[in-house]
Amino acid sequence: MVPRRFLLPWLRRGLEAGVICGLLAAGTLVAFQLSRPAPRLTLPNGIDTSLILTPAMVALGILAVSYPTFLAATRREAVYGVIAALFVAADGFLLVSLVARDAVMVHPLGRSLPLGLIALALAVPVAVAATLIGQLTSPLGFGRSTGLRSTLGGAALGLIAVLIAAYTI
Repeated sequence: MVPRRFLLPWLRRGLEAGVICGLLAAGTLVAFQLSRPAPRLTLPNGIDTSLILTPAMVALGILAVSYPTFLAATRREAVYGVIAALFVAADGFLLVSLVARDAVMVHPLGRSLPLGLIALALAVPVAVAATLIGQLTSPLGFGRSTGLRSTLGGAALGLIAVLIAAYTI
């Protein structure tokens, strides 16, 4: 007799990806802690900022999209899994960021915002674009080919987003 599973496959994969990606995105907070001495009020300018924001970009913008897509059995499961993974990862990462109380000054806005919110503002559009790249360029919309296309598209867009943010924030 096969044991009954209580979660749908796409939801289970989305939760798995979300928890893993949320923990990996916390590397952004660790990188920020290790990058500067005690009064951390702003992100450093230039390539240092891109290195600080990279863990969140990779976890939320690439892995949260590719993991559910690689393991999905249908296009619908892939999209639902990505949505679930993004919600879980983003909420978990933002919660950790708010508890850590790492707020940085964003000069274009003239406000101090939590570092997790800044990283999410960069990573979520990349994740949406990576999902669209995978879904629109692949005939099936799920599986290894679609996951690879989403990963490569998300990596390219993530690199551009991190480099632009490094010199504008």
